[in-house]
Amino acid sequence: MPPRARALTLLIAGMLPCPRLADADMLAVTAGRGNIYSQGSNAVFFSYQKNAPDLFNRKSLYDLTLGYWSGSTRNSALTVARVVRWKLSPENYFAGTLGVGVVDRTTDHLGTAGQFMVRLAFGRRFGKYDLSLGETHYSNGKTALRLNWHGPNTGEDFLTLMLAREF
Repeated sequence: MPPRARALTLLIAGMLPCPRLADADMLAVTAGRGNIYSQGSNAVFFSYQKNAPDLFNRKSLYDLTLGYWSGSTRNSALTVARVVRWKLSPENYFAGTLGVGVVDRTTDHLGTAGQFMVRLAFGRRFGKYDLSLGETHYSNGKTALRLNWHGPNTGEDFLTLMLAREF
């Protein structure tokens, strides 16, 4: 991870215990390793989350995420998403996140600047803290949506661990 990304990671992680930062309902740091076509990459994502009205009768959050990954297809991404959580028990949940965003540059895996982001995760709450294990995927949707865009669409995939704090 470049020094700038490492410094930003430490800064955001240090802000997790800070109360009422910018009126967020939750702040999260997510890190992980690339898999599938993204092997050899390291990724870090910083998320600002606000409570949203229930969606599909489930708890929901608005999510703004800034991300970076290393490797031969290094990139930065900014996404806006909606998170939906299904309670499995009082502490455990399954979450699905779907968003749209942009990346800094096109690569051998991402043929357009516009991207969709999906994260599926299992998590557990520990008081005001939240820990989840998930898979994060960035793609321009060319194959799944049968869009006629030019360029590659193998996408970027990361097995991630998220630590969040609720305010």
